[in-house]
Amino acid sequence: MPDDSNFFDRSTPSPPVGKSRAKLKVVPAGPLVLQPAVLPKPGDIPPRPWLYGTQLIRGFVTVLVAPGGTGKSAYAMAVAAAIASGVPFLGQHIFACGPTAVLNLEDPMEELDRRVAAIMMRHKLERYQLEDRFYLHSGENRPITIAAHGSDGFTVVYPDEDAIITQINEHHIVLLVVDPYAESHSLEENSNPDMVKAAAAWRRIARATDCAILLVHHVRKGAVTDIDAARGAKALTDSARVGLILSPMSGDEAEEFGIGEADRWAYVRLDDAKVNLAPKAAKARWMRLEQVELGNATKEYPSGDKVAAIAQWAPPDAVAHLTNSQLNEVLDVIAEPPAGWLYSAHRRGRDNQRWAGQALVSLGMSEKQAQHLIGEWLKSGLLYPETYRDDEQRKMRTGVRVDHSRRPS
Repeated sequence: MPDDSNFFDRSTPSPPVGKSRAKLKVVPAGPLVLQPAVLPKPGDIPPRPWLYGTQLIRGFVTVLVAPGGTGKSAYAMAVAAAIASGVPFLGQHIFACGPTAVLNLEDPMEELDRRVAAIMMRHKLERYQLEDRFYLHSGENRPITIAAHGSDGFTVVYPDEDAIITQINEHHIVLLVVDPYAESHSLEENSNPDMVKAAAAWRRIARATDCAILLVHHVRKGAVTDIDAARGAKALTDSARVGLILSPMSGDEAEEFGIGEADRWAYVRLDDAKVNLAPKAAKARWMRLEQVELGNATKEYPSGDKVAAIAQWAPPDAVAHLTNSQLNEVLDVIAEPPAGWLYSAHRRGRDNQRWAGQALVSLGMSEKQAQHLIGEWLKSGLLYPETYRDDEQRKMRTGVRVDHSRRPS
């Protein structure tokens, strides 16, 4: 029997893989007896055990998918540090803090130490806030195999399931990060039956330990538009209770926020791509990858290390530099167009003469920022659409009017 008591102790030599849990035949668990529903009063039903915002819930699996280079490992480790320390430095509410563990299955321990140091420095965490509450495991020291094919090539076995359950219970872990998920099994990634089994193993662990599990996963090549961008079979994301997408800032978003192309790589957005137990977030959560100098320069390496740590970032307010007087001057222009036509809410080709946002561009906004603000004014009712006849072009068109009762004051 392997000794799993020091699973997170980096000083322990690599132990042998845990025992196989092969099931050669299906044995009924016992007689099936349907029970009548209890029908409790709604107020007597305990609330769902959310751990971290509506991203992580105890006893369930969350999948985070992202392209390479977007900081998904930095984000997952930062979330683990936030829950372990009880400090909500990424802006999400922490319902219950407690010990956390990160199983990083592709990086050496020294690199993980650098990332933790960068998080602590950027967010001003003290050693005592993480000591004996934050656990790290490198797959280079001891691989993790949650699911694999048995010796017959067909049966699926679960070598490390019991060992992981033991360690979670022993250290009272409330969040387990698995990064990346693909390194935690050796099954066929594009096989739905195989991914059902691998995902089910992590789900069993979550339920057996009342622990939230965050699986970090890669995406396929191409645009990341929804949770289906996750690499491999859909069974993984289908089986997860919550699905998150971390994606880089697009060129259009950078233009809207006034971010230069050279700096765009550092900005990422987090979207609730699949939330079965809570409504989707109304807006994306933005974060920035910041380079932290560790101060570990040596004679051989006088510059030392710079490591990315992720932090909250709020998009700049496009109208922050404009006074109410300036905004009202723009609205005056929109409200009093030349005779015979109304300003349009949208740009039409290269001719911006009739575009309502042109007056905002003249005040220093980019066209993207102006388009965004016009959209916000339409949502609020400050601007409202009206159909009119354009006598010059002899056709019906749609323009915008100003609701003067909603003007900035």
